[in-house]
Amino acid sequence: MAWQTITASDVLSKLSGAELSALQTAALGDGQTDPLPGIVTAVVDEVRGYIAANRNNRLGAAGTVHSKLVSASLSIIRHRLCTRLPVKSLLTEERVKEKEDAIRLLERTSDGRFAIEDPETDETSVAKVQQVSKPTRKTSREKLAGL
Repeated sequence: MAWQTITASDVLSKLSGAELSALQTAALGDGQTDPLPGIVTAVVDEVRGYIAANRNNRLGAAGTVHSKLVSASLSIIRHRLCTRLPVKSLLTEERVKEKEDAIRLLERTSDGRFAIEDPETDETSVAKVQQVSKPTRKTSREKLAGL
């Protein structure tokens, strides 16, 4: 399975365009910028932390999450965006439950009860191994007897 980067267009799959636009621009103070990139980065880092907590898991490239965990990541991102504003109408009961389910899935991944595949590696990223053989002995116990 693929490891992928989460983009703003992925977030649109969990929010309407109008909601995303409002969440990116509303309640910004002077000098504040779009909060979406920071929230995405923070959530991706947290998801990768859950994955790495199980030492049987290997992480994909930096800034990526396993495709099986993208939906869970997006649910958490949506929740974080919606909690930025004092408007509670964006946090429906279904959205809150979906975020809680996402956290449970990440905990299961961390505990090893939800499996993810290792990232694919190409030959350039795999360390080369040189085979070393032992030298042929020129002496033996018998030849050294009596020394």
